[in-house]
Amino acid sequence: LFKKVEYPKNRLALFYGITTLSLAFSYINPTGWDAFLIALSPKYAFLQKDVQEYASPFFHYLNKLQGINTGYAVLACLFPILLIIRNKKMDLAQAILVAGLFIMAAKSSRFIAFFGPVAVMVTGKETNILLQDLLKNRATKRIQKAGASVFILFLLSITVFFLAYGNFRGINFGVAKNRTVPVQAVDFMERNRLPGNIYNSPAFGGYITWRAYPDRMTFIDTRWINSTVQFEWRWINDALDSIYSEELHEGRQPLWRRLLDHYNINLIMINLMDAYGTAPELLLKLPEDRQWALVYADSICAIFVRNVPAYEHIIEQFEQPKENIYNIIIAESAYKSVYKQNPNYLITLGKTFYAMGRLEDAVTAYRYASKRMPGNLWIKKKVDETEAELKQKNED
Repeated sequence: LFKKVEYPKNRLALFYGITTLSLAFSYINPTGWDAFLIALSPKYAFLQKDVQEYASPFFHYLNKLQGINTGYAVLACLFPILLIIRNKKMDLAQAILVAGLFIMAAKSSRFIAFFGPVAVMVTGKETNILLQDLLKNRATKRIQKAGASVFILFLLSITVFFLAYGNFRGINFGVAKNRTVPVQAVDFMERNRLPGNIYNSPAFGGYITWRAYPDRMTFIDTRWINSTVQFEWRWINDALDSIYSEELHEGRQPLWRRLLDHYNINLIMINLMDAYGTAPELLLKLPEDRQWALVYADSICAIFVRNVPAYEHIIEQFEQPKENIYNIIIAESAYKSVYKQNPNYLITLGKTFYAMGRLEDAVTAYRYASKRMPGNLWIKKKVDETEAELKQKNED
């Protein structure tokens, strides 16, 4: 495994020269050497927190947010088997590369895209060598013909598949997809010249800035790089009353209200659900709040404006009943909960029904969520609390 390899001087000079230049140019980065430590230092952990692509694939699977990544699992199991069977004959550099990428992919789903191609090439090469060693001196003409037939069959199958399902129109570059960014919502905002600072979902920040800057300023953008803004965004998004106690002291405004006032935010553009199927608590609070009016809603996001003189004409013309946003959330959650794995869509259904006062439906949704995630104490608590409230309501 550890074989000494002699390289020509010109190749060594090229290697060390490029390495030195790469390090030198990397230091030009404003963060200096921290650019190398960003993946390892806990100082930068806030950049990855709650970001879907940074979560481990095992986290997604164990929490029933996504199914197991079969390609990753097969390659992860096949590589150590080949390493053992090949018994010190595998190239050390390739073994280290695949092992390192496997660890990175195990920690963060985004690195599966790097692990997959490298692991396929290395395991494919090693499997081919292994098969050649096994069949050497054993391969008869009959086996060779059978192997050739199987290869041709695989090739034909792949060809038929791509002819049937492949997209041969080429790569089409577009502005955006309506299902990933709030194209129509921003169109509405621009068309009606809605004024004021915007509180927005991070996933929308880059697109809104691209469309509306400098006339309108977003609260946070897609880069998600300021820890203070992250905390404040979460407190507003979770409709947090206080970070110090569960109950708000008498006479004090909730924290999320104070933050919106502090930043003079009169326009809220918020997503219906995050990537895991959870609706923001703020989205379920605003329809019941007289200080805010719903003026736009679609299957991606909703727009609320503050009930102030600057928005009187907008509210008069476009205000929608609060049931609209509830019904859209219910439709989206019910549709996506059909996949029978992720409990979050059912939890979102339960919260929405509860906000509408439909306690019986809320209990049903929470019970189904509990079936998908048995033993989850939070879901069990919501079932018990909602059942008790429903019982009290029926008795009254």
